[in-house]
Amino acid sequence: MTLPSPAFLFFFLPPVLLVSLFLKKEPRNAFLLLASLVFYAWGEGWLVLLLLGSALANHFLALGIDRAEAQGKRRAVLVAALGLNLSLLAACKYGHAIAAGMADGALPVWRLPLGISFFTFMAMAYLIEVYNRAVPAEGNIVHTALFISFFPTVLAGPINRYSRLRPQLSERRVTRAQVFLGLRRIIIGLGKKVLLADTLAGTVDAIFAIPAPGLTPPLAWLGAAGYTLQIFLDFSGYSDIAIGLGRMFGFTFMENFKTPYLSRSITDFWNRWHISLSSWLRDFVFLPVAYAISRRIKGDRWLGIRVDSWCYYPSMLLTMFLCGLWHGAAWTFVAWGVYHGIFIMLERQALKKHLRRLWPPLQTAYVLLVAGFGWVLFRSADFSQAAGFWRSMLGATASAGGASPPLLHLDGRFLLALAAGLAVAFSMLPVLQARIEKRLAGSRSGWLGQGWRLLALASLAAVFAVSVLAMTSLPGNPFIYLRF
Repeated sequence: MTLPSPAFLFFFLPPVLLVSLFLKKEPRNAFLLLASLVFYAWGEGWLVLLLLGSALANHFLALGIDRAEAQGKRRAVLVAALGLNLSLLAACKYGHAIAAGMADGALPVWRLPLGISFFTFMAMAYLIEVYNRAVPAEGNIVHTALFISFFPTVLAGPINRYSRLRPQLSERRVTRAQVFLGLRRIIIGLGKKVLLADTLAGTVDAIFAIPAPGLTPPLAWLGAAGYTLQIFLDFSGYSDIAIGLGRMFGFTFMENFKTPYLSRSITDFWNRWHISLSSWLRDFVFLPVAYAISRRIKGDRWLGIRVDSWCYYPSMLLTMFLCGLWHGAAWTFVAWGVYHGIFIMLERQALKKHLRRLWPPLQTAYVLLVAGFGWVLFRSADFSQAAGFWRSMLGATASAGGASPPLLHLDGRFLLALAAGLAVAFSMLPVLQARIEKRLAGSRSGWLGQGWRLLALASLAAVFAVSVLAMTSLPGNPFIYLRF
């Protein structure tokens, strides 16, 4: 069971929401924990024991860190706890690939537990926050388990911080306004995923399935642009649904996207894209590594290079390497992370001052080009496919006589989804809405404002109805980030 499914929307969510609204404090948390375990077991079966075991183990490990008085002992418990989490993550995500590389014959198919990258990173952030004394260890085991396994975020984030959710676990209020705002956010997320991303996916998959000799430059660019939009709409749509669900249950989760395709540099892009992961890597990888390097270099320079360069560049390269590796056991993911890291380092070294002189739309065009070429690598099955796709985009591949014309892949649904996706990605709709509401605010006719509000409600209802119709009548595509 996933979030955008009739089973979740009509059979799981309504009773869980109704019961939780009537419960108070601790009984409500216990009920939500039980509901979260049922949600995970519904799709993953016995693997729910892995999730529950992770939550329980990290609860007691955090208590061990908090109760240790000597700094050395605290550090030892933290290292052991992080090692346990990383071992579990590595075994589940990379163990099969490593074993397949060492084995002579084929291995049985290994099923990756959904959400393991997300709930493991949340658990590790909690342990580090306890070690740094940012928060005390949680004494209530239900709170710890609910934080790690809560059903809106367990599959694909956002990767929340315990320090932010701790007060909400203890005390929160749910109002009608919160429920409405949460429902609105869920419908927007459903529209992004079901109506736009899934529509784009059919054409994108068809284009990426074409061998390089059959790809013309227009077709290759169409596939790259389509996937650039698809992955944003797919993942931000999930984040919208998760954040909306959290709001309906009284939680405020961190935002995961802030119009990343309007960024003016790749550095800026990573401040806006998958924010919960990029901020996790910044706080728990980049900054500690940079600080550790700075402590070991005496003076302002070493080997003629400034100390801040020694701190920044190795730390950034390692961070983006791990960012790519986090996405899966494929060298294309690692290369994609390093690719972005190289551009971030180039911007710091030389590109930044040149970018600032450009007209802002050209800065955004630069980001879209770099990100688009990167998404081709991310989407490709291997380096050979990525290289062939890039050559086709650059017109360096001699197309075979049977090359597929772009018009064969352009139907009305795809074009409509492409146009709507562009409007969403470039935040055109909120800008238009703000202008209309500003005009209506100055109008003396109150019925205009009421009419606009009714139109907005009718639009949300229509998006929800069409999304449900699409979910029940068309084969859906799983969320891209559920693979990670």
